[in-house]
Amino acid sequence: MQPLLSCLLAWLAAATAQETLEQPFVSAWPEKPVVEYGSSVTLNCSTNCQSVLSGGLETNLEKEPAGEGPTWKAFRLVNVNDWESAPSCYFDCSDVEDMKPHRVNFTVYRKSRAGIVHLSSLISFSEFCFALEQAGRNSLGRIPSLVELDPVPVMEVGKSYTLTCRVSDVAPIQNLSVTFLKGGKELHVETYEKNVTREAISFGVQHVITAQRTDHGEEIGCRAALDLRPEGHLFEKASLGQSMKSVVFPSNPQLNTVRHVELNTFAMVTCEVAGVFPAEEAQFELTYAGTRVTFSVNVLGDSAMAHAQLLFLAAGKSSLKCTVSLGPVTKIAEEEVNVYRLPDLFLTMDHQEALVNNSVNVVCEDSHPEDTQPRTFSTQIRNSKGVLASGDGLPLQFTLTAREEDDGQEFTCQVELETGGRPVIRTTSEVLTVYYGPQMNNSTCPSVLTWKVGSMETFSCSALGNPKPKIECNKYGVLYNISVPLHVTTDHQGSYTCNASNPHGFVVTSVTIHVEDQMSYKRSGCIEPFGGKPQQETGFERSRELVYEHRSIRAGSIDLCGVVCLPGSYYCL
Repeated sequence: MQPLLSCLLAWLAAATAQETLEQPFVSAWPEKPVVEYGSSVTLNCSTNCQSVLSGGLETNLEKEPAGEGPTWKAFRLVNVNDWESAPSCYFDCSDVEDMKPHRVNFTVYRKSRAGIVHLSSLISFSEFCFALEQAGRNSLGRIPSLVELDPVPVMEVGKSYTLTCRVSDVAPIQNLSVTFLKGGKELHVETYEKNVTREAISFGVQHVITAQRTDHGEEIGCRAALDLRPEGHLFEKASLGQSMKSVVFPSNPQLNTVRHVELNTFAMVTCEVAGVFPAEEAQFELTYAGTRVTFSVNVLGDSAMAHAQLLFLAAGKSSLKCTVSLGPVTKIAEEEVNVYRLPDLFLTMDHQEALVNNSVNVVCEDSHPEDTQPRTFSTQIRNSKGVLASGDGLPLQFTLTAREEDDGQEFTCQVELETGGRPVIRTTSEVLTVYYGPQMNNSTCPSVLTWKVGSMETFSCSALGNPKPKIECNKYGVLYNISVPLHVTTDHQGSYTCNASNPHGFVVTSVTIHVEDQMSYKRSGCIEPFGGKPQQETGFERSRELVYEHRSIRAGSIDLCGVVCLPGSYYCL
């Protein structure tokens, strides 16, 4: 113990020698101890008084002697658990009255690893000094226990957001600074020099930022620094970095579809957002009548579009809704769709095949009247001539008397519904067949035909009727092959009897065929004379020459063989 005391006494003597002219005082080492909450620290109380009667350390903390000398006493404070503790070193001197004690200013922090110094008679003064130094350093060996940045939300560009950095169980807060970082650069620094709290606390630090498009993808975090210098060290701990996400969503979605659609039909639905960023992260939801719709999404530049083919299975008005979310922004577009049902039309005739002059009932109906919406329909029954019957709703009926001209006539049932300011029309049609007996007239079977010898002619004779009549023509009881091209001879001249028949009757008509040859022209024509002067010719051969040399002119229209000639201008042969 003597070497230690000698070393200590020598050190104290040297210190005292420099202060012999000063008033006696009390000091402590370390002067400003830094100790972790709950750990231990060794304090050395000393004085420059040479006539020490007694001395010690007043504290509410648990203490243990750690060594002493004539002008110093060392104590180990065990389990420092008082944030406001202020130990006081004191000495009584014989030649000094009421020597002022020395109050030790503690810095208690959380968390660190405190060194423990035990001073005993077995260590040297230099070892004691080294141990005290290590105790001071070791007491600064931990950083704040936890530093974390609250989850950073996806931010809408142009709006303000509050960032929160949380620091747990740290003291003294007066030595703490918290820094917000973006992309490795400082955004904001918060310090607490004026805070009077001594104990370890957990708290959150906030900073407000305005989101920018360029923030997207930047890393953001916070860092806590506990600066205990010069007595201790600088401890830093950073939160985990987070990637910032910023979005642009300037306008509402554009929802496009038909506003009025027929039941059980498909329609295209599209929902588009334009000028958004990042467009590929836009989240769509399409619902119709509260039920989700399956869709596909296309992205092009700063635009995204959802599209679907929607089958409308229920009549009535329902909501079509498109919800688009991008980060914290959600926007909705909604349209009302009117699903209408037109009647399932069918048109019936009680006699779709009717005899002429018989009555036919035409009825337009709905095959599922119980499913039709309670609306008034405009209904018509029409044919090629126009509207035959009209009314509101169904059924609609019209009665007609079948005529020959009604055969093959198309009758149409038309329903018209006004929806969304426009007419919607549905039609169905049937064709009426009318049976009637043969009918012949001069246009279907001419009563007189005039042919020329040597020409090619066709004897055409037909009849109206349904079913199509069968036509037979005969001459003196001999059937004649009609509708076949013939080389005309004088044998074809005469009167023919033509008969048309079908299951509903028959009709007979006569056809006369006249055949003209060159001799008939010589005997019954008018001859223009030579030189414009009348000349009468009586010889057959001369007349023949005139026929061939002059133009034959018909001067009348009595018949083919009895032509009227004008006297003085033409010669009758």
